[in-house]
Amino acid sequence: MAGNEILSEGELDALTQGDSGTSSPGGYRSFDFGSREQSLLARFTALPGLQQRQAEQLEGLLEAAFASEFGVVAGARRLVPCADFLASLGEVVAVTTVELAPLAGACYIVSPAPLLSQLVNNYFGGVRGSTVAKLDRAGLTPSELRLAERVAEQVVAALESAWAEKLPLQPGTASTAANADALGAIAPRENLLQLAFTVDCGESTSDVLLVLPFAALEPWKARFSAPRKAASEASEHTWEPFFRRELLAVKVELAGMLASREISLGEVLALGVGSVIELEMPDAVELHVEGVPLASGRFGRNRDKKAIRILRLAEPGTAGGHTGRNHE
Repeated sequence: MAGNEILSEGELDALTQGDSGTSSPGGYRSFDFGSREQSLLARFTALPGLQQRQAEQLEGLLEAAFASEFGVVAGARRLVPCADFLASLGEVVAVTTVELAPLAGACYIVSPAPLLSQLVNNYFGGVRGSTVAKLDRAGLTPSELRLAERVAEQVVAALESAWAEKLPLQPGTASTAANADALGAIAPRENLLQLAFTVDCGESTSDVLLVLPFAALEPWKARFSAPRKAASEASEHTWEPFFRRELLAVKVELAGMLASREISLGEVLALGVGSVIELEMPDAVELHVEGVPLASGRFGRNRDKKAIRILRLAEPGTAGGHTGRNHE
């Protein structure tokens, strides 16, 4: 496998070029290999707008589902290995797994314990004030797991709505677990796209995470990228009138071939001042533009000047002007 199929151009530069400002002779300059993942994510130029649209949809869906006031703000977008993502999670979370055709593989919605506690408190009463989000937790109750699944339903519904024009999704059956073991089937080094949504509910503020395997999204990147082709075509159309106008002013050489004959090399060497070369004048004169046959015509005079009257235009691909359109 070629090196450029494994490493990016920036990574190759970091390995092969020394940094005279900071490295010793023979040393190498530093390079953040984590930036490679972010450069991959940067190609999905439509994601920020879609995430913002999803956040707006999610706020209304949560309020309708739970009859409470919510605030939802689109948070960070990250591309991280699965192992790093698992290490960043809190100890007590609910993970809802759902298939999203036509994406290959499952997506995951991670709901934190403080949000679920607040929702249970709003539904069934109990602890008042901000202390509900600060309770020590060893696990999640069945009620919290059921509400986590409802939160996930709203996240998926908002995703469906936001992505409808780019990639219509068909959600499958959802299942919710009380920990992150559902992500254990993913290889530790596999990249995950993490979309965060900061959710305010009562006195609780926490992040709900939507997680997608990046490999499942990558085959559809053309739908989430900027339309480069259209921009290129627009640029071409901008220059076209200029070239059309300037092309008409280009100077070319027009030559008329009156007659020709073959003579021997000895005759050429014998030519001198006063020599006479006999020619048979043809009926037609060949016209050439930069050596390319253009037309044939008849030699004569016009307004006391020698001239050629065009009789026929040469057809494209012909060697001369004898066969073509008659313009006499």
